[in-house]
Amino acid sequence: MQRTSPKLWQHGAAQLAHLIASREVSASEVIAAHIERIESVNPPINAIVQSFFDEAIASAKRLDDDPHFAEGGLLRGVPLSIKECFHVVGGKMTLGMTTPPNVATADGPLAARLRAAGGVILGISNVPQLMIIHETRNPKYGTTQNPWNLSRCVGGSSGGEAAILAAGGTALGLGSDLGGSIRLPAHFCGVAGLKPTSRRLTRGGTAANLRGMSWLEFQPGPMARQVADLRLAMKVLARNSCSKSWDRADDPPLGFDDSTPVDIGKLRVGVYADDGFFPPCPAVRRAMVEGAEGLKARGATIVELDPPPTLAMLKSYFAIASADGGVDFRRLLKGSKLEPEVGRLVRLAALPRWLRPLIAKMALSSLGKHKMAAIFKASGPRSAGSLWDVTWEAIGQVRQVFEDWDKANIDIVLCPTHATPALKPNCAVDMLPASSYSVVMNLLGVPCGTVPATRVRKDEETDREIKSDASYALARQMEIGSVGLPVGVQVAGRFWREDQVLAVMEALEQHYRTLSGYPDISQLPSIAQAAS
Repeated sequence: MQRTSPKLWQHGAAQLAHLIASREVSASEVIAAHIERIESVNPPINAIVQSFFDEAIASAKRLDDDPHFAEGGLLRGVPLSIKECFHVVGGKMTLGMTTPPNVATADGPLAARLRAAGGVILGISNVPQLMIIHETRNPKYGTTQNPWNLSRCVGGSSGGEAAILAAGGTALGLGSDLGGSIRLPAHFCGVAGLKPTSRRLTRGGTAANLRGMSWLEFQPGPMARQVADLRLAMKVLARNSCSKSWDRADDPPLGFDDSTPVDIGKLRVGVYADDGFFPPCPAVRRAMVEGAEGLKARGATIVELDPPPTLAMLKSYFAIASADGGVDFRRLLKGSKLEPEVGRLVRLAALPRWLRPLIAKMALSSLGKHKMAAIFKASGPRSAGSLWDVTWEAIGQVRQVFEDWDKANIDIVLCPTHATPALKPNCAVDMLPASSYSVVMNLLGVPCGTVPATRVRKDEETDREIKSDASYALARQMEIGSVGLPVGVQVAGRFWREDQVLAVMEALEQHYRTLSGYPDISQLPSIAQAAS
């Protein structure tokens, strides 16, 4: 039986760049195919909230008419989407608020680098209000739905980006990550995403929240359906030399050098499938076993690794993130309609610390929400001295984790991204403990990414016991009806070793593709046939 050739919107960024460079297809054909795809799939998923189709068509024509076309950039003609928080000339930056938006008068540095490499920006993708919950919903643009199951969430805050990539609307995207905001949507939507080392890529040209928070820092990073495209994007996004325009303290003149191949057989990979705080669902556990087996078959040394002190690190993370008591959030939200879950978080953030133990006991622990109670008690407004104290504690926790990695002599860590598949609506806040696997990596600041692994099988929907914590019962509800949803695994590495992280992600991708159930774009349900 002859196999049907993939449609243009099913190709990855590197594949499209090659096809265009070799003149097998034109940039105009590629952009037209992706615009048609967006027009077909975006109405049900609501991922792209601002489009630049006319500009994109004109850009593609200029590329096709360029006599020096073959000398073009790495992304020549590749269709891109960009998260709403980044400056894109003419783009409105709302962060999901209904107050008058700021309109970018110029591209930010990362958007400019993508465009200079020949990338064609088709649109801006949706975010949660203020980018503070793991569900992409806001009163400005509404809710983004999961292409694999329209009744499921896409995660956040780079949820719109993950959704449009998963649906084939674009081939490469730019997201950002402060608490799993690239990796969780990638896990929920069956795509790949990389959070580089903290401060690896400039944060200039963004509409930021939590401004002034310096220990925890959001990090821009690429998203795509294929790991090779993340590698390609890093070559473009990472500055490779110091220049006159290098005037930002957080824009290091460090290029991404992958000229030296990474030998998987020489790597020691530390593995933990359960962080001791929130056990994963059966599909995630299976993906972890299959991933470790695949790396071992490639010659990697697999080391059973003790998980980090997850609860202590979560307390530190949320203590630091909430130290201003939500003052910056309330300032940004002034005059805007509130998304209910965001409003709930903002109100909770303002509660004084002396009141928190009582509320945690009476309103959370009494309902069996012990994990949320522990996080809630650690959070809230702090004095400068108290913030310094908790930051020092966090520094000690991070140091201990790295010492443990050193004792085990590991290069890479393999662990889950999230404990469950894609969430159901209106559960993001209460399901926050299940994101522990990703949040801990933000406190560490290491490079880490999510690679698609498999989809939930009929025989592994859930085996979760409803234990003493109410969050387990809620997780069980998330897992019921999850058959067919994608799941991924998380790969973390040492500072500045994005090359090793991506190499392991590529090896895992190759292995998972040989197994049944890989979340390939050709396997999307009804939404995939919409443009057939």
